[in-house]
Amino acid sequence: MGAVPLRRPDGAVDLVAVAETFDRAFVDEPADRSDPQLFALIEGATDDDAEIAHWPDVGHELLMWEIVPPPNCLVLVLVTTGWAAPLDDDGECRTRPSRHPDRRRSHSVTAIGNEGEMVSVLRIAGEAPQVLTGECYGRAPDALRRCWARRTPADVACVHDWP
Repeated sequence: MGAVPLRRPDGAVDLVAVAETFDRAFVDEPADRSDPQLFALIEGATDDDAEIAHWPDVGHELLMWEIVPPPNCLVLVLVTTGWAAPLDDDGECRTRPSRHPDRRRSHSVTAIGNEGEMVSVLRIAGEAPQVLTGECYGRAPDALRRCWARRTPADVACVHDWP
């Protein structure tokens, strides 16, 4: 994936750079995966030494209740695919995006780090990627926040089988 510039000038993790890097890494993959993938960037001696743990096919329940990020985890990154469709004229959505006649494939990368800060890159077929910062709402961001809250402090010794 190449070196990711991990730090902003204030010392915090640059979540925009991380999310954009993962977006570029997955842009050429088929957008018909139905199972999200979770990655953890684990702090190394230097930013160039950061390791990546990977959970393929991570379901909502695993993310919400079971996965514990590894010690020294700097960032969790969730990569998902799905469908996007335009809203109705009144701003409502009465049809599932996957069944809408104007549906398009979508791909999102959501990164969480620092003190719960979240950044997403949303890519809808035929459009330029959008970087979204600020509050995120929904099942996936809620599960990612819950998982992030279970991270283990680096100075606590524990044994887990991380991928």
